[in-house]
Amino acid sequence: MQVVIDTLLHNHDLALVAVAALLCALSSFAGISLLHHARRTTGRLQLVWLGVAAVSVGFGIWATHFVAMLAFHPGVAVGYDLPTTLASLSLAIAIVGGGLWFATIGTSTGDSILAGGVVGLGISVMHYTGMAAVIVGGSIVWDGNLVALSILTGMALGAAALWLARASTLRGRVGAPILLTLAICAMHFTAMGAAGFADCYAIVAEGTPTWLWLVLSLASTIILGLAMGGTLLDLRDRRHSAESVRMRELADAAVEGIVIVRQGIISATNRSFRQLVGSEADASGQPLLGFLDAEACGALERSPNATIEGRLRVAGGDIPVEAVAHEIEFQGVRQRAIAIRDVSTRKQAEEHIRFLAHHDALTGLPNRVSFGRRLNETIDRARSDGQSCSVLCLDLDKFKEVNDLYGHAAGDALLRRVGLILQREVAEIGYPARLSGDEFAVVLNATENLDAANRVAQRLLQAFAHDVADTADDASISASIGIASFPGDAESAEQLMSAADMALYRAKQDGRGAYRLFEATMNDELRDRRLVANDLANAADAGQLDLAYQPQVDLITGDVTGFEALIRWRHPERGEVPPGIFIPIAEENGLILGIGEWVLRTACAEAAGWRVPLSISVNVSAAQIHNPAFARLIHEVLIETGLSPARLEIEVTETALVRDLVRAVTTLRQVRGLGVRVAIDDFGTGHSSLTHLSAFPFSRIKLDQSFVRTFDRNPQSAAIVHAVVELGRYLGTPVVAEGVERREELAFLRAEGCATAQGFLFGYPAPIGTFVGLQVRKAS
Repeated sequence: MQVVIDTLLHNHDLALVAVAALLCALSSFAGISLLHHARRTTGRLQLVWLGVAAVSVGFGIWATHFVAMLAFHPGVAVGYDLPTTLASLSLAIAIVGGGLWFATIGTSTGDSILAGGVVGLGISVMHYTGMAAVIVGGSIVWDGNLVALSILTGMALGAAALWLARASTLRGRVGAPILLTLAICAMHFTAMGAAGFADCYAIVAEGTPTWLWLVLSLASTIILGLAMGGTLLDLRDRRHSAESVRMRELADAAVEGIVIVRQGIISATNRSFRQLVGSEADASGQPLLGFLDAEACGALERSPNATIEGRLRVAGGDIPVEAVAHEIEFQGVRQRAIAIRDVSTRKQAEEHIRFLAHHDALTGLPNRVSFGRRLNETIDRARSDGQSCSVLCLDLDKFKEVNDLYGHAAGDALLRRVGLILQREVAEIGYPARLSGDEFAVVLNATENLDAANRVAQRLLQAFAHDVADTADDASISASIGIASFPGDAESAEQLMSAADMALYRAKQDGRGAYRLFEATMNDELRDRRLVANDLANAADAGQLDLAYQPQVDLITGDVTGFEALIRWRHPERGEVPPGIFIPIAEENGLILGIGEWVLRTACAEAAGWRVPLSISVNVSAAQIHNPAFARLIHEVLIETGLSPARLEIEVTETALVRDLVRAVTTLRQVRGLGVRVAIDDFGTGHSSLTHLSAFPFSRIKLDQSFVRTFDRNPQSAAIVHAVVELGRYLGTPVVAEGVERREELAFLRAEGCATAQGFLFGYPAPIGTFVGLQVRKAS
């Protein structure tokens, strides 16, 4: 090593050595900066940047060598062979370029070390090829040990430089160029120490050839230009890196999973996405298809900025998601940012709603809507085939007493046992359903034998009688059954159900726990219904109709926000006639339009005179909704009474929509156009479905009281309440809970985030004068 030091200090112009070292450092910095930049690009552009980096380092090695050679004084005049000199430059660019390319595509630490060794080998090849270009008499005597040391030194320092350059950190950006500069300089001066010129003599004139100065000047200019370019790239990359860090921090703060994708390959992900897929490992470099299904990926490509649904592969399976793609600039290139949201909870809520749209949540049996559809299909099939079919209507005996004596939990258990028996006994020959409360029905498949209904009724009564209670607190099952047949007893589904109801009423009159077939004499009941209808037609003019009001309360503030108007009929002879009796009769006899108009006018007129401008909710029937003049009627009433449209809300059930959805939605849109709110009533009882929620933007969803009252005894009821509230939250539609009677129910609804409630806990339906105090203070 002393020879190397002596050669450097005594045989070199140190000023030119410093120039050579400066050129070497500039080219090394430019090369490493360009290498970092090339790693962030792909395809042909990456190859272009690798070529520029190879030129930068290759020229640096070459310029360092020849400037250092100009600084070298061997004691004899030397010349340089132009072709061999240019060949050394070409070899340096080619070999160094290969090493940089391997460093770019390599994935491991070993790849970077090997690539650095190749670069170090390129330094040595260039040096010794350049020495071969020296024109001098005699022979240069080489010290083999120092030659080997120079090659190994260049390769070792080159490997260290590219190993350090793997990280795009300050250490990698500064340390790697320093090590590469040391690799070039150490290799050169060690090799010069190995060269002996003692036996050489001059065969060329003294002085440096002009072409060499020109080439060195050109090389220096190129190196300076590339160094400046590398500096600019480095500054830009740092800025992009800082932007990337800020974007990543913002992305990690997002609730949705975010994936940055370029040409189908993931560039970056946020923390929420990694948590979503159940892996903390970075997914960068992996195809998006490895996580999102192909159909969703294609939809994102075809429809940017549009929300699509798909399946996301996660640990243990896949989940439903919503995704939307937006084009952004990330790391200096245009890429797609895809936001992915887990919609499992919403899908579960929708599944709950779909289930309760067609099934009873407590027993799992089909509900009234599904039963009505099946009954019509069975009658149509029997009519076309010339066969018969039967309907059995079942009602549990003394079910109210079971609830009162054993509690609602026992009542629910009893209903579930009835549902299991119906499924077991008639599922293969008929279609069982729960219509409401303790009312069940079975439609038997079309058959030529009418005795089948009798046998089924007998078998059901025997099954009920022999059913063993699970616990001592469980009540025994007793039921009454009414049977009617098509075409003997009725010609339509409505008539058939009415006939079966009459037979059921007779079975209960005859002592319960029995079944009865429909008989013509049962039409006496129809006669009584006609008398009720006749009296009802004159009830409004006779002053027999009144309105009772039930308060609706904001569950957050406790304020009364409005009232629901409920019709009452006080018959002079029959007394208080329940709405459940006279409203169906009014609908059957075409009286509902007049009664509905009376309710609307009376409620609006009274609300207009309230001291506090609270809202008023009015129930409307299917006939009103399908009346083309309904919206005009509301407009007239609002003008006549002076009531603000924003204070009026009409409540409709799915029954009012199913007959003609298009006409109903058209009318409701006209009503909304007046500024009047529209709520969907009795949601969750089989009369409501997602179809109608999507068909019209309802102002509020009114959750049926049956789920509220049984939430603490029936996990399914609690789950349905949660599902409806969550659905309302997703749709931006407030939920009103009906039938709140206990403080436990109130606490549960508040915990679930329900917005409003009404029920006996806040006040019984009563004349509006009863609630004068409630209009100006909070509900207790």
